[in-house]
Amino acid sequence: MNFLKNLTPFFIIGMISIIAGLIYATILITGNSAQDGLMGIYILLGLIPLCLFMMLDRFLVKKFGNQKVNKVQFSILLFMLFLWILRLILNML
Repeated sequence: MNFLKNLTPFFIIGMISIIAGLIYATILITGNSAQDGLMGIYILLGLIPLCLFMMLDRFLVKKFGNQKVNKVQFSILLFMLFLWILRLILNML
């Protein structure tokens, strides 16, 4: 149960991305065309920074605690949401 207390938004999003990326890359690599295989390899290489980012997240949770890391991550997510909404509004003009 201690593991469930240490979950952060970036860790959950990262795990979902890794699982989806591995499944999609496997499907693409086993496909018929060379372009699909290269795209699958590109997706696998894109998972390397994601794994490093998740290790950094785990290190910060261990060092500063779950509550402080969650505050920072939620503020980053809210800022990204604000920028997305701002872009949406400005594109309508």
